[in-house]
Order: sequence, then C-alpha cells, then structure tokens
Amino acid sequence: MSDDDSLKKTKKEGLSEAAKEAVDRVVKARTDKVLTDPGHPVASTPHGKEDIDSHAKPFPPADSDDEAPLATFKKIDPEDRESPGHKGPGRAVGIDDEGHHEPPTHSSRNGAPPERRAALLLAEYKSPGACLRAAERLRDAGYTKFDTHTPFPVHGMDKAMGLPDSKLGWLVFCMGLTGATLGFTMMYWMNGIDYPIVIGGKPPGAVPSMVPILFELTVLFSALTAVFGMLGMNKLPRHNHPLFESERFRGFSDDKFFVSVEVEDPKFKLERTRDLLEKTHAEHVELVEEDAP
Repeated sequence: MSDDDSLKKTKKEGLSEAAKEAVDRVVKARTDKVLTDPGHPVASTPHGKEDIDSHAKPFPPADSDDEAPLATFKKIDPEDRESPGHKGPGRAVGIDDEGHHEPPTHSSRNGAPPERRAALLLAEYKSPGACLRAAERLRDAGYTKFDTHTPFPVHGMDKAMGLPDSKLGWLVFCMGLTGATLGFTMMYWMNGIDYPIVIGGKPPGAVPSMVPILFELTVLFSALTAVFGMLGMNKLPRHNHPLFESERFRGFSDDKFFVSVEVEDPKFKLERTRDLLEKTHAEHVELVEEDAP
C-alpha cells in the first residue's frame, strides 16, 4: 500500500498519529523532489528552500469535500516561461529569469515621469515697503499678470499694482435692481391685472403693499450676486496653485512678503523679469514650476 492509499484510509477512520506521520512523509517527499529539481522555478530562486520549508505543513487528502487538497508541485518547461516583467507559469512577480529579485519600478500613469513647466517667478521681501515698491516697478514696466502676497493688508497696494476699482459693486447694483423690477412686475400683474385684490383698502396694484416683497427680492439678488460674482472674479474655487510648490512661500502668512509674476504675462521674459525683480532688492528669487496638463 502506498503512502497516498494509507493516507486516504486513515482519513476515513479518523486522524491518528500514524495518519499524521503519513502526511508528513508525503509532503517531505514532494518537497525534496522540488529542491532537487534544478528546472523548477521555486527551487531556482535564492530563497526557494526557505519558502518551502516555512510552508511545508501537513495537508488533508485530496478527496476531502470540506478541506483543501494536498499541495502539489509541477515541473515547468523553461520554454513556457514568459518574457521578463510579465506573470506566467514559470516566473513569479519580482523574480527575473535567473532567479534574482527585481527592484520595484515607479512611473506615472503613462509610464514616464510627469512633465514640468514654468508657472511663475516668485520674489521674497523682508518689509511691506519693499514689496510695495517692487509692485510699482512691475506696474511701470507694463506687467499686468502679477500679484502680491502679504500677511496683512498693505495700504496703497492696489494703487501700486495699478488695479482699477472693482466692478463687483456695479454688478451687485444691477442685479439688485433686476430683482426689484421682477418683483414689482410679478405683483402688479397678479394683483392689479390678472386677479385684482384689494389689500388694506388700497386699490389693486398699490405700491405700498409691495414694499416687503420688493425689499426681499432686492436683497436676495444682490447677496447672491456678491457671493458668486466674487468667486468668479477671483477664479475660485481653486484647489491648488503653483505657489504651493515653493517651500519659502509658507512664510507669507507669518512675516514674509512676496511678489509673483506669471509666465502668461505678455511682458514676461525669464531673464529680463528675473533681473527686474533682483533690482528691487529681493531677498530671494526663484522659478516655480508646475505639472504640465
């Protein structure tokens, strides 16, 4: 009777010490066969024996319905091995054809590192006065797409940057007037023409009865326009900005003052703009990059 036959027989009668010994003999025999076969992919790896020894535990027989079958090993023909870098029957992930471990590779989605492009020039200053004078120099040189970053509001900075008055106030006024006009038209049509109603002894379509609704619609349209108009003019929300790529920029909310000039500015020339910022006595000037789209 072979070891496999004795193993099946003892399984039916209940596992005993003899059954356990039979299982151990089967596992050991198959393990020794793998380790002595130089063509087996597991045996050819530097850690093949350690891996097999650590997992060489008794398994239940293959005819069991509720337990895992005995571990088996199959010899792989070297011609069935796939090319390096692919999974296959003769090659494990992270192992090359010679049995050596392969280092992990890191790449972007398309297999190449992400491309970088220039986003802006960032100049650092130690005082608000120096930052304000730098903004004046950029304004006089014809730059328009630049900004200042300070830990607190600086009086006169808008004028130094050449910024015009905000158009948001006119936009809010127009939309508030629109809300009042729509409210008046709606109520005059409904209460004075379509379905006349006498309210408080006033004739149909009387203005005093419309005042509360006119006020509410004027405030509603003005408030919504102010909020969404501000977000639109400031190009918000924007979850990331190239300025966050600079480690030095973190000091803008503490005690540092910065001026940034975007590369989209029509007057922007890298060397010429850098020289201009350096002439404003900047403490540090750096080119900030971002990932190309």
